[in-house]
Amino acid sequence: MFKPTSDRLDYSQILAPPPGYETVFAVGTTYSLDLDALIGACIALGLSESTDSALKDNPLYLLEALRKTSDKLLLFCEAGQIKAPGISNKLHLLLEKMVVEIVMKKTKSFHPKLWLVKYENAKKDTLYRCVVLSRNLTFDRSWDVSVCMEGKPVSEASIDKTKPLTDFFIAISQLVNRHDIDKTKKKSLLSLSTELQNVEFQLESKIFTDFSFCPVGISGYGKAQSGLFKSYNEMLIISPFLSSNIVSEFNTLALTSQQPKTLITRKTELAKLSPDAISKFNLFVMKDMVIDGEESLGEGDNDDKQSQDIHAKLYLKTKYSDSELFIGSLNATNSAINGNIEFMFKLSGKRRNLNVDALKRDLFGADDKNNPFEQVEITNDAEPPPTIIENLDLVIKAICRLKSSAKVLEIGDQYSVELSFTGYHQNDNVFISPLMKPGMEQNLTAAIRFDNLDLLQLSEFYIIRVIGTESSLRRVIKINTENMPDNRESMIANSIIRNKSDFIQYITFILGDNYLITMLENANQANSFNFTHKEPVPALYEKMLKAAAHSPGKLDEIKQVLELITDDSKIPDGFKELYDLFMKVVKKNA
Repeated sequence: MFKPTSDRLDYSQILAPPPGYETVFAVGTTYSLDLDALIGACIALGLSESTDSALKDNPLYLLEALRKTSDKLLLFCEAGQIKAPGISNKLHLLLEKMVVEIVMKKTKSFHPKLWLVKYENAKKDTLYRCVVLSRNLTFDRSWDVSVCMEGKPVSEASIDKTKPLTDFFIAISQLVNRHDIDKTKKKSLLSLSTELQNVEFQLESKIFTDFSFCPVGISGYGKAQSGLFKSYNEMLIISPFLSSNIVSEFNTLALTSQQPKTLITRKTELAKLSPDAISKFNLFVMKDMVIDGEESLGEGDNDDKQSQDIHAKLYLKTKYSDSELFIGSLNATNSAINGNIEFMFKLSGKRRNLNVDALKRDLFGADDKNNPFEQVEITNDAEPPPTIIENLDLVIKAICRLKSSAKVLEIGDQYSVELSFTGYHQNDNVFISPLMKPGMEQNLTAAIRFDNLDLLQLSEFYIIRVIGTESSLRRVIKINTENMPDNRESMIANSIIRNKSDFIQYITFILGDNYLITMLENANQANSFNFTHKEPVPALYEKMLKAAAHSPGKLDEIKQVLELITDDSKIPDGFKELYDLFMKVVKKNA
């Protein structure tokens, strides 16, 4: 269950709809966010394909993934924790409607990692999936854990079981300024939260006998309600970040037992601990050879080796014959337990099936050679001061807590944007630029104006750059913007669908049953068909005929595409007439 060499989960598979189902609505939470990773989530949710598939390299198919999920996905993240992309992409603009930044008070953070997805099949059968993770929506290769459960509507579900999940999403919706979240999506979120009252989630394992959703940091749910801080006989903790007093509290809660407890953390945290705080624990960290690459654990070739460390948050505790396993976002730190919003999932079972010894065998392997961890001792080193990056991060955090606004001005065939940051005191080391025009960087002031922008250079995303004495930090922030032109999405589609060939490939892709296979077929057809003739290719006609008979909803999707394309020269002659004919047949037989 927890073997690092084999028990690995594919993020795409976690989110992708089951066979025969489509995503109705998905809501996710993350602390930090990579916009390209969010595009990958859209590929999984919208196209049921892996983020590593060939689709990710073709803008036509990425456009379709974003079109299918644009109105179905809502992602909450910590304000100021969106990674600035190396190269800005116009497809990033289509993510604006999905992303909602959460601004917490003072030094608190929005830290949960959670997905709730509603799926539906052609028979209107509904399936719900809840995924609780320790991983953010980024490409970080550190070691994380996740748990996934599915549920279905029932006539008499236990409302108490899902109430914490419902309360969590309602609480989040109340943290957001009404101007920062789409009204329709907020309504969908609240509707989904209400539906949970009639959903029964099922455990797909005989090891576990019960489960609980455990939000932390919202009204009615705190440290005491989590159930984590209770006495125990045996315990194993995995926490990448630590506070000495929290670890000391776990140390104090241990009942009399000869067996040492186990704490796995990062080397950087060791200086925060004192011998008294972990007197009942054996301490482990990841070996340097594992941190520097995955070659020692890989099963097969891996050309994409990256530095890594633990990022999992896991607590396994036993008391007498019972066991509890907590998985989620909560570190053993003061901020996590006394201020942040976090989310944990508790699995209960019997000690004979769920115990520390079995978990250690999974994690540590059969011998020291295959053990990715090594035991260490506490040193007397002084606790290190905050890193430069941490200090720069605080600057961005403070900017996100200011009241900001933006307004688009149309000037001829170009645009200007006026920004304001109420109460901002100028810092010569802080800069801002539009996401799609990073070369237009200016020093951040209380009032800023960017001129001579094209339509596709307008965005609610801006790059903040903070310069320190030895390094700098770039992050993306989102600013609610007035007068944003309504035709931006159409212009993005027109810039990607450039000609008849692209149009036919795109429509064929929509009509295909398997998106990856359809893409490969399109690649072959592009080399064998002349797309400039007046009639659509026969294969497209056949696919439309099949869709009209078996999947008429796909014809509605074609209608949306036709509404986006403003240049009729990109649409093959006769296609609109053919489409109208199919729609008449479908309506007649409805």
